[in-house]
Amino acid sequence: MNNRLEQQIERIKRADTLEQYDTQVQKLNLLLKESDYPLEVCQEIQRKQKYVKNIFSDEANREKMLEAKEKLLQYLEKLQQSESGKEDVEKIVLYLKNFYLFLEALTESIPDRRSKLQRLKLQEIKIQNEYDLQHLLYAVLKPFVPEIRKEVSEDSGVGTVRTDFKIEELDLAIEAKCTRESIGQKKLTEEIEADIIHYQEKNILFYVYDKEKMIKDKQNYEKQFNRQYGDKNVRMIVQQPVIL
Repeated sequence: MNNRLEQQIERIKRADTLEQYDTQVQKLNLLLKESDYPLEVCQEIQRKQKYVKNIFSDEANREKMLEAKEKLLQYLEKLQQSESGKEDVEKIVLYLKNFYLFLEALTESIPDRRSKLQRLKLQEIKIQNEYDLQHLLYAVLKPFVPEIRKEVSEDSGVGTVRTDFKIEELDLAIEAKCTRESIGQKKLTEEIEADIIHYQEKNILFYVYDKEKMIKDKQNYEKQFNRQYGDKNVRMIVQQPVIL
């Protein structure tokens, strides 16, 4: 939510008369339109802000206005929280897009000659399967998001669903996948689509390490999944080994 909208919400909070409230919600509606908010969000905000005026009682009008104001502010607060959560999810997406830089720095940089770390030993660190990927992703994410939990099992109502990583504060599930020779792109896609259905979290992030380079069009594959699935926000990162 941009600063202008946040400032306008503060003005609505301070509105104490019908005239002040009506003026500020009109300005809010204009700002929402300028900010390209989804139509359903704008319509819901307009429903919350309305109140029926009584031509015979100013006192009754003020009571109705205050009730509408409270409902409107409650909805706007939830909207702010939701957008703040999405911003935090995007920070994690950006962070994990640079995960491969961590691997390169760890395994390919030459340690100082006084270091006890041996370059040949570091070069032995390779991602061979999903368990390797999960271990390294957890090590990278833990300092960035200390509250992250791994291998979380929950009852979905039709069976147990195991999540590789979960961040409850963001209602975020993170699934790590590593391609292998025995699985094709079609099967990988089916697994991802099934995970989207089964996971209950509102935010789902897939990190696919395409070790076998089976995904021929990485950008379009990411684009295929980077969207809303009903009320679920899905993000996809595909990383392929770089050989120069």
